[in-house]
Amino acid sequence: MKPEPSIYQLYASPNTYSIGPHLLLEECRVPYRIINPKLEPSVTNETFHTVSPHGRVPALTMPNGTSIIESGAIALHLADTLCEMQFSIDHDSQERAPYLQWLFYLSSTLQPDVMLVFHPEYYFTDKAQQSALVEAARHRLTNVWQVLEKQYSTKTHRSSWMFECGPTALDFSLATVLMWPECFPRSTNAYPALGAMLSEISERPSFKRIMPWHQRKTEDLPQRYSVGM
Repeated sequence: MKPEPSIYQLYASPNTYSIGPHLLLEECRVPYRIINPKLEPSVTNETFHTVSPHGRVPALTMPNGTSIIESGAIALHLADTLCEMQFSIDHDSQERAPYLQWLFYLSSTLQPDVMLVFHPEYYFTDKAQQSALVEAARHRLTNVWQVLEKQYSTKTHRSSWMFECGPTALDFSLATVLMWPECFPRSTNAYPALGAMLSEISERPSFKRIMPWHQRKTEDLPQRYSVGM
C-alpha cells in the first residue's frame, strides 16, 4: 500500500462547525483528507485525542505535522496561508482589524449560545430547565442576528459579503450557523442581508460538493488527494 501524500487532515463530523474549515480547504483545492472520528474508533482512541484533547471537531493536522483546534483558529490560519490570502484580509489593510474583530465575535459571542441551543443537557438534567435555557439562548441569538444584519446591510459596496474584497473565512464561518434552523430563522424576511450571503455561499461549487455529506445525504467523503482534483 502506497503511503498517503502530504496532505491536510481535517477531523470532521457531518453538520458541525467542521463546515467552515472544510469549505476553505475545498475552495483552495488543496489535497486534504476527511477523518470522521466516530467512524474510525482507532483514530478516536489514539491520534484524534492527541490532536484534540477534548475530543471535539474540527481539528486539523497540517502537511508539516503540526495540528490546530478551534474552528475559528483553523479558519483564520487556512485563510491566511492558502490561496494567496484570497479568503482573508491583508495584514496591512485597514480592514484587517474589523475582520479579526468579527471573526472573534463569532467565536466569543455567537458560538456560546449556539452550543446552548444544541446541548442544554451539558448544564441541566431537568427537561424544564433545559427548555428554558434553550429559549434564553435563542432570545440572545436574536440580538446577535440583529447586530450582524446591520453590519452586512450598511456597507458602502454592493455585495453579499462582509468585505468588499469578496468572501472571506468570516463569511464561510458564519454561513455554517445560518444553515441551522434551530438557531437561524428559516424566513430571511427579518434578516435579508444575512439571507443573501447564505444564498451566495449555497451556490458556490465548494458548498455543493461538500454539503451532501454534511447533510447526511451521502456517506461518500468529499475530499481530494491531489491539487485541483
